[in-house]
Amino acid sequence: MKKCVDILRKNNIVCKKLQKIELNTRKKINAYMGVNIKNEYCIVFEILKKSRFLNKDYEELLKFLPDVNFRYKKKILILHSPICSRVKEKMKEWKIILTDNI
Repeated sequence: MKKCVDILRKNNIVCKKLQKIELNTRKKINAYMGVNIKNEYCIVFEILKKSRFLNKDYEELLKFLPDVNFRYKKKILILHSPICSRVKEKMKEWKIILTDNI
């Protein structure tokens, strides 16, 4: 969680409260729920994979949103891999943060 907070801080996203959400999946996805300084609820997904983030990965990510079941103003995706340009177009409402290291 410390790495996630550091990545968010480097991108000028500060959450007052950040807690991990259990997704009950075998995939390398971490989910966090947070409240930013403007008192808006944020959902943060951190995906730990080395291969490109494709459309099938995006569809898999959308399956988790109803499980989390809350009114989020901000959706943030932290990726440790490249992203497909078509998926990037679909994710206009998301804040996408690309990092190099895992």
